[in-house]
Amino acid sequence: MVFIGLTVQYDECIIEKLTYRKNIMAQHLMFDLETLDTKTTATILTLGAVRFDPFTNDPMKELYLRVEIDSQDKLGCTVSDDTLNWWSNQAVDIKEEAFNPLNRVPIHEVVNQFHAMAWGCSHVWSHGATFDVMIMQNIYDKLGRAYPWNFWEVRDTRTLFELADPEMPKDALHNALEDAKRQAVGVRNVYRKLGHTGYTGRK
Repeated sequence: MVFIGLTVQYDECIIEKLTYRKNIMAQHLMFDLETLDTKTTATILTLGAVRFDPFTNDPMKELYLRVEIDSQDKLGCTVSDDTLNWWSNQAVDIKEEAFNPLNRVPIHEVVNQFHAMAWGCSHVWSHGATFDVMIMQNIYDKLGRAYPWNFWEVRDTRTLFELADPEMPKDALHNALEDAKRQAVGVRNVYRKLGHTGYTGRK
């Protein structure tokens, strides 16, 4: 009887743990960076992130930060002439938002807030496999911080969006938060079109 009771209790624990894991898996992170270089060492101008459930249209949790440049200079983050030239050719409103000097946040505090947003997410998305994620990982490395994701949790929207039309809104390009929101909508739309239920094939 004791053995049976322990078995039942163990099974209940398993059910509770699986339910908790299912809830965690419904939380994905999408983030976007506007930067002053295209290298992994790039200086970040702005960071936008949303935490969202890709299987519903529930409201997204949002984070938007303008990043202090001087605090990144101290880490050896880079600026390229080509990227500055690219910015000079963008619309005035886009440049004004990206380069706005008001409310700039030191990079260590940016990482603290971003880490809190990302923690517990089962999937971490960006638009391209070698840009936003690699730049953030460089910042984490410079600060001696552990990443808030495992390597197998990183996802790439460029690849996903080749499978079906993401039907993303076209407005507010090159605004980090708006780009993150648009891309999260794209993930939801492609998941819906493909009938994706959450199975990843990983055990």
